[in-house]
Amino acid sequence: MDFLTEQEITDLLAELGVVSRADGDSCVLLEMDGDHTTTKHCLCNAEHPCEGDSATLCADMSGDVMIDSLIQSIRKIHEGRTLMIPVGKWRSVFDVVAFSMAEDESWQEFAASATIKLNTRDPLLFESGDEHMLIGLVKSLMNNGESVEQGVFLIPVGAPILLHLQPGGPVKFWFGNIALADEVREAYAR
Repeated sequence: MDFLTEQEITDLLAELGVVSRADGDSCVLLEMDGDHTTTKHCLCNAEHPCEGDSATLCADMSGDVMIDSLIQSIRKIHEGRTLMIPVGKWRSVFDVVAFSMAEDESWQEFAASATIKLNTRDPLLFESGDEHMLIGLVKSLMNNGESVEQGVFLIPVGAPILLHLQPGGPVKFWFGNIALADEVREAYAR
């Protein structure tokens, strides 16, 4: 795992048609624009309903099933390089996962070295050997996070996908092609 600068992913975001907008003072939300999105999916439940439009495929499920489906989706799309970008600053993400990730020595080593990045939104790159860390971090955020600011975006490098994970849900997917959407949908089409 390693932090990149926001400037290092500018071309990737432009290629995927990812646009950003401020949400209050502390949050920046991303989405894939209509020219680059062929379909949108949303995993939601009664506590965290879908916020999609009529063109969004919504899958309503319990919180535990949502997290399991999300993890299966991540395993399908993480082919060696996945970017994670926080909605707020990294500090809010690190604070919420500190307790649940305390037993993971590799996370503790990384967290100790990442203190200079806590007040940034610099993207975090997960490589092939980091899948367990990516999944552990996502589970912790989904189970323990409480605010929009603790959400994250995932972008698998080399695939036209954007995921927005909000603690507890919903989980939003933007896909740049139908075949990829169908493949990932297998993780939550039950």
